[in-house]
Amino acid sequence: MSETTKKAASKVKDFTEPAREFSGLVKENYLNGLDFSFSLFEQNFKALTAQADQVLSLEKEFLTNVGEFYKDLPKDLPFAKEFQIDGGFKKIAEQLDTYNSYRKEQLQSVKTTTEKLAKDAHAAARENVEKAFSLFGEYFKAFGA
Repeated sequence: MSETTKKAASKVKDFTEPAREFSGLVKENYLNGLDFSFSLFEQNFKALTAQADQVLSLEKEFLTNVGEFYKDLPKDLPFAKEFQIDGGFKKIAEQLDTYNSYRKEQLQSVKTTTEKLAKDAHAAARENVEKAFSLFGEYFKAFGA
């Protein structure tokens, strides 16, 4: 090996080792940032879920009160005939219960979908970072370091 070839090889090694260390540091910081942002999302999602559950509980209480009002309403009132649906006020209360169960299922579906989507996105981002930095590692190996 000639003198210039040895100098060039030593310069490449001098460059690749710090670059590899720096690349590892950047990778670690990037993964930590991803984990931190996902944990923030999880905390915000928990708070939002608690608020949605509270709203659903209030809505259920309201619908129960309205249903009880209609069940207890005397049937001989003049306007009672206008509010009767399929045989009476009891049917209105049942429909309100159906609406409430629909809202509960809707909220649960949104929770499940959002949580799954976030976890899948987090896993995909981590996998992409791992692949990208493994390509950097292969690139540095190409220099013979």
